[in-house]
Amino acid sequence: MTFNDRRHNGGCLPDRDQSSPHSSPMGRIIEMAFSGLWVIKRQGVLTEAGGRLYWPNRESLVRAAAQAGIPLSDVVVHTGRLDAGSR
Repeated sequence: MTFNDRRHNGGCLPDRDQSSPHSSPMGRIIEMAFSGLWVIKRQGVLTEAGGRLYWPNRESLVRAAAQAGIPLSDVVVHTGRLDAGSR
């Protein structure tokens, strides 16, 4: 037995362009440890918020994303070396 979305939605597929709290893809916060920059990645690409592609710290990134209406994941990806003493 399979579930038929069309039958349970009046014969129509759901419209993905409708506004809903979950319609916008979440951004992933990435700390690029080697450079010290923070970026947002959504759907596999860097995302601009407030006219910028990178921020000096997480707090400014979160503020810019909130102002741009970009929902963020609470999972942070850290890249590069995190121990500054081994460079």
